[in-house]
Amino acid sequence: MSIEKTNQYILSNYGRFPISMVKGKGAEIWDETGKRYIDLFAGFGANGVTGHSHPEIIKAVTSQVNELQNHGNYFTNPKQALLAEKIIKHSFAGKVFFCHSGAEANEAAIKLVRKATGKEEIICFHNSFHGRTLGSLSITPESFHNGFGRMLNGAVRADYNDLESVKSKITEQTAGIFIEPIQGEGGVHLPSVEFMKGIRELCDKHNLVLVCDEVWTSPARTGKMFAHQLFGITPDVMTLAKAIGGSLPLGACVISDKYADVLGPGTHGCTMGGNPLCAAAALASMELIEKENLVEKAKELGDYIVANLKEKKLSKVKEIRYKGLMIGLELNKEHTNNDIVKESLEKGLFVAGAKNNTLRIAPPITIEREILDKGMEILAKLLA
Repeated sequence: MSIEKTNQYILSNYGRFPISMVKGKGAEIWDETGKRYIDLFAGFGANGVTGHSHPEIIKAVTSQVNELQNHGNYFTNPKQALLAEKIIKHSFAGKVFFCHSGAEANEAAIKLVRKATGKEEIICFHNSFHGRTLGSLSITPESFHNGFGRMLNGAVRADYNDLESVKSKITEQTAGIFIEPIQGEGGVHLPSVEFMKGIRELCDKHNLVLVCDEVWTSPARTGKMFAHQLFGITPDVMTLAKAIGGSLPLGACVISDKYADVLGPGTHGCTMGGNPLCAAAALASMELIEKENLVEKAKELGDYIVANLKEKKLSKVKEIRYKGLMIGLELNKEHTNNDIVKESLEKGLFVAGAKNNTLRIAPPITIEREILDKGMEILAKLLA
């Protein structure tokens, strides 16, 4: 029934599988026929810390929904303030703007970069992904632009992990650089420490605003609370979403003290960004990360998964790229990631594809080892 009504009433922009999900617990999720799936992709990262229906999230949301759900951002609330404090304490001195999604967080960052510098050119990277709103789409590769007409002016594309390419794109009109510390949708590509430090130095030299898009990489997923910390750099702006919300819709644009006053009253907003309900879930998730040392656990589980896969000597896998629980398996040309995703669903496993014929594995950090092992066993058979 759900599939029929979905086809009849809901826009078909996702290319959904004919599966209707009704229940989840931890790293397991069930469809309306009762079939169980092991979820190694955590709702496209949104359940990336806590998985499905975590007791701490249920407790936080249930308590908050009985007190206050929304009030509009002419006011603040305790959970929002405490969440912002935790984000800042774990990252860098500054202030936080809350919204609902990664695309919205990147829109805020684009506006800030332009307003702070009075310039329009933004250096972004081939193979990146920053969202599907018109502004965020403008700094995302052209392959996502088809049919949408003219994009935002000023997007200049450089080669990822190539500092000379970036240098060649800097002009007097360059306002800033947008970069993913690890490319997610592009196929889990990791830059070198030298490249990331070089980007920071170029921004300092030319007075450019450095924006790190950490929508996929944070919090905790890569074995650091925030992925830019892997490279020993500090951005001027950091954008967050997906797992930061503890499974509820939340985005954040974290702005360093240097630029914290650029978006003053009336310049930007979001009706329900950081509302009490979403803030409560996010705060509970951040507290769980601290209490259960999930930053280190992500690193340990990532190493465990990759060692396990390498032992199997999987013939369909060309290369494994990873950091913590952000894992990409690039397949040989004769096999497609779409086929593996479909086969995995048939076997009761959820993984997802990315560009460059790559499979992405990103389970909840709280996944139980027994469930993880069952999922890896299924995947290994599909890739052998």
